[in-house]
Amino acid sequence: MYGLSGRVKESLNGIVEDIFDRVALHFLGEIPKLKDKKLLVISSERNLGLPHLFVQAMGNREPNQVEQDFLGGILGSAHGYVEALKNRTRSNISERIDGLAREASLKKIKMKEQDIQTVLNDELGKAKSHLRGIAEAESTKFRNLGTMMHISRIASELDDSNPTVFFVSVKDGNTCGECKKLHLSPDGTTPRLWRFSDLKQGYHKRGEENPSAFGAHPHCRCTLAYLSKGFGFDKDGKLKYISEDYDAYSGSR
Repeated sequence: MYGLSGRVKESLNGIVEDIFDRVALHFLGEIPKLKDKKLLVISSERNLGLPHLFVQAMGNREPNQVEQDFLGGILGSAHGYVEALKNRTRSNISERIDGLAREASLKKIKMKEQDIQTVLNDELGKAKSHLRGIAEAESTKFRNLGTMMHISRIASELDDSNPTVFFVSVKDGNTCGECKKLHLSPDGTTPRLWRFSDLKQGYHKRGEENPSAFGAHPHCRCTLAYLSKGFGFDKDGKLKYISEDYDAYSGSR
C-alpha cells in the first residue's frame, strides 16, 4: 500500500505555497518572510491592500517611524492568519490525495485525475471562504487602527493625554445590536462617548462592555473618530461647537 511519493508531495506543497504567497502579496503589500527590507513600502496608490487602508485612515500622510513599526507589527499578525490557513490547507490537500493514492494502490488501479482535481477544488474553495473572512476582519481592524494612530497624533499636538472618541455609525436597518449598544447612546441617535483608554486592543466578543479599536465585528461600518474639546452633539446627534471649556465626555456620563 503506497501513498504519494515525497517528490509529488513537495510539488503539491509548492503549488499551495505559490497560491497563498500571491494572496499575501496582494493583501499585505509584502511577504515578510521573503523580504529583507527594513522599511515597509508605503504608497497612496490603489490596490496595495492593508497598508493602503492604514495610510488612508491616517489622512494619507506618511507614517513616522513609530507608526511604521506599529504597522509592521499588525501586518505580521495578519500574515500569521494567512500562514496558518495555508498550512492547514496544504496538510488537508496532501492527506486527502495521499489517501486516494493508497486506495488506488490497494485496488491496483491508476488514481483518477478528476478525483485529484475535486480535492483541490474543495480545499481551495474552503480556503477562499476563510480568506474572505480574514480579509473582512483585518480590513476593519487596519482602518480603525490607522484612525487610532491619527487621533493619537492629533491629541498629542493638542496636549490631550486621554482623548474622547466616538464611532460614526451608519444608522439603518442593517445596524447590528452590538454596534447600537457600544456606539450609540440610549436615544439611538447620539454617538456614545469613550475615552481612548477605554478601547480594547483586541477583537470584540459579543456581550463585552467596552468597544474595540478593531471594530465590533468583521465588515463593521462604524468608524472611530476624535471629539475635540469644546465640541458636542445636538439633539439630532450632529456634531457642533459648544464652548471652549465644554467637556462632552463628563456631560455624557
